[in-house]
Amino acid sequence: MIAIKTSRFSRCALTIAVALFACFPALCSAQDNSSVFTNPRAGADDPRVGLKAGLYDAGEASLGMQRLASLPKPAGFAPDLASIAAFDALPAPPPPAPGTPPARGPQGGPRANYGGTNSDLAFHGTTLFVGNYNGINFYDISSPAKIKLITSIVCPGGQGDVSVYGHLLFMSVEAANGRLDCGTQGFPTPAGATPPPPPPMDPTAPAAADAAAGPRRPPPPPPSPDRIKGIRIFDITDLSQPKQVADVQTCRGSHTHTLVVDPKDKDNIYVYISGSAGVRPAEELAGCSGADPDKDPDTALFTIVVIKVPLAHPEQAKVVASPRIFTDPETGNMNGLW
Repeated sequence: MIAIKTSRFSRCALTIAVALFACFPALCSAQDNSSVFTNPRAGADDPRVGLKAGLYDAGEASLGMQRLASLPKPAGFAPDLASIAAFDALPAPPPPAPGTPPARGPQGGPRANYGGTNSDLAFHGTTLFVGNYNGINFYDISSPAKIKLITSIVCPGGQGDVSVYGHLLFMSVEAANGRLDCGTQGFPTPAGATPPPPPPMDPTAPAAADAAAGPRRPPPPPPSPDRIKGIRIFDITDLSQPKQVADVQTCRGSHTHTLVVDPKDKDNIYVYISGSAGVRPAEELAGCSGADPDKDPDTALFTIVVIKVPLAHPEQAKVVASPRIFTDPETGNMNGLW
């Protein structure tokens, strides 16, 4: 059994350096620059200028750090190079007609599979857990220059944020393709099902302005009893054979989460989650409502969700609270941040 605990807080113990340099001189041209700091533009001798692009052979420049290892994503997570080459060989599509919104995504023909997107990291002793929209990869980092893949859990459903506490691993699930059985087949549209119509255009807005608003979101998928949006819990006592022991459903899924320990409660841990997906229909998860607070005080909007996890029986994990942390203390309005 793994004894060391790792949460979102303790991940910060490992330094991950990311340098972001932004220059916005055009935005500041009409301002008094004496009180606004603007980063200078990089000189021609900056080693970052002109770096070669590439999937596995991109150019590199570093300062104050050294890359010890670089591993390609394993099967089930890696890009499909053949599909990318076929997509890149397609002719450029014609520009949209004036006053019409741009097309959303590929419009037929081959699609480029760039692999699953890595999302978050958790550290537990000498083990690194890499969350991904397609699942989780476990790595042995006891020798940082010789990182080894221990195992992979192919389990789509993004966001894929991960946390570890003892022998339990938690994974955020928010995408519509998340299945209770971790299947990769998604949810085929049932025969004869009619997708809901897209939201109507604003009749008061000029067509050009409506088009400038960009492509609309696609309609939600049909409800399914096999879908999971919330938190997956795995038993990782045996790192080579993790076992899914629980799925906790929520109305908006989990975009990210934080583990919380109550010093007065040694038998349970708590998972605070924040979901940003659209509210699920009540036909898929009973009790879910996306109505405005003034119409439904039990709306799933403007809330976080708290899950209680009994350490001895994680399969009994359940939602115990949905606090309205955004409520205005003076007016009582749930959407107090607006």
